[in-house]
Amino acid sequence: MSFIHSIKFRFTLWYLLVLAVLLTALSAGVYFYLSRSLYQNLDDSLERRSMEIRSIPPILESIWQGAFQEELGEIVILYFYSGNQLVKVSPPGISIPLSHEFIYQISQAINGSSSFTTIQTAEGEGLRLLAAPMHLSIAGLPPNTELGTLIIGRSTQQIEQALHGLVRTLIIAVPLALALAAGGGIFLARRALKPVDKIAQTAQKIGEGDLSQRINVNTKDELGRLATTLNEMIGRLEKAFQRQKQFTSDASHELRTPLAVIEAESTLALQKERPPSDYRQSLEIVSREARQMSSLIDKLLTLARSDAGKEQWNFTEVDLGKLITNLSTDVEVLCQEKGLSFQLGQTQDLVVKGDEARLRELFMNLLDNAIRYTPSPGTVSLSLRREGQMAVVAITDTGIGIPAEDIPSIFERFYRVDKSRSRAEGGSGLGLAICQHIAEAHGGKIEVESQVGAGSTFSVWLPLQFP
Repeated sequence: MSFIHSIKFRFTLWYLLVLAVLLTALSAGVYFYLSRSLYQNLDDSLERRSMEIRSIPPILESIWQGAFQEELGEIVILYFYSGNQLVKVSPPGISIPLSHEFIYQISQAINGSSSFTTIQTAEGEGLRLLAAPMHLSIAGLPPNTELGTLIIGRSTQQIEQALHGLVRTLIIAVPLALALAAGGGIFLARRALKPVDKIAQTAQKIGEGDLSQRINVNTKDELGRLATTLNEMIGRLEKAFQRQKQFTSDASHELRTPLAVIEAESTLALQKERPPSDYRQSLEIVSREARQMSSLIDKLLTLARSDAGKEQWNFTEVDLGKLITNLSTDVEVLCQEKGLSFQLGQTQDLVVKGDEARLRELFMNLLDNAIRYTPSPGTVSLSLRREGQMAVVAITDTGIGIPAEDIPSIFERFYRVDKSRSRAEGGSGLGLAICQHIAEAHGGKIEVESQVGAGSTFSVWLPLQFP
């Protein structure tokens, strides 16, 4: 990916645009503040000089006679009307062009209003002028000359030079600052987004065949949290792929055995002529293995649909007491066939919201396991009670029990505590996984208590349905 299309470039560009606007605004503010301050200082000095000059009584005669001495760079002029004629009194060599604006300013001052203005001389030099009213009550002057206008002016060349110097400095400093900021911005952007490059590089290395790599970003900022989240996601994907591979391997292994038996029996039966009893025995073996394969495939399809989230549930209000009572009739027959005694404990009229067929499958799977792994003579018990806001279905047996180290794994797919015995008993290692899935789909859980040689208790917790 080119730098122009990278986040670093866009980040730096926006950063420079914002900085350019701020520097431009700051430069304009500095320029106008300095200009106003310099001109204000000049105006204040003109005000002070005006008061000083107006305090000299013979100022008119002094200027008229050429005895008045201006300060360096200062212009002093007196204007007054003699009749309808504007009269100018100034030291020799002083000349200011009389524009309409300037004449109006003089008239305003004669009428008692002070004002400032800036004009350009014939040489192009700027002059800052103060027009202030001044009393001219001097004997010997013509009538109507009591009020005049004192004009005091000073050059603005130094102010203009200072402002021009500031502008030149800003013209150089602002682009230089932006250039330095651009370099610093790129450096900081690369440094800040370096973890993103690591994330991208690691992600490119991660494939379906290798999900063991992790993103190594040791920061506690947003990128660190992103890397942690991605690592957790990769970990979940790795576990999902491992479960998928293990599931496929276990399913293949489970199907291989009945297929091998069917193939062996078929080959043996077809090798030569045999008595009808031998054919019948072979067909019975093939039929048994086919049923086992069919049961295994049904369970695999159930788990596949649950993994894909495509199961269809028919949730209604289910009377657990009635369901347990109906199950007890079938379970008692199964127990009698194996020489076991069946006990139906206390039951209550408890209602849950669920799929009655799937709940029946859940309880029958647990009861079938209890019967399968309980040797004769033994006992299988079934009870229903209420615990707070939950209904608890307990299935207890006096069977072989489960070792403590195996209990955390018994709900894994194809997991068997005793593989040889389970396969001989016809188990596929999927029943408990399906039971757990059904319980969790109903918002419940399954708890197990077991002791080797003493039996096991499976407790199914389901939330109660209230009107």
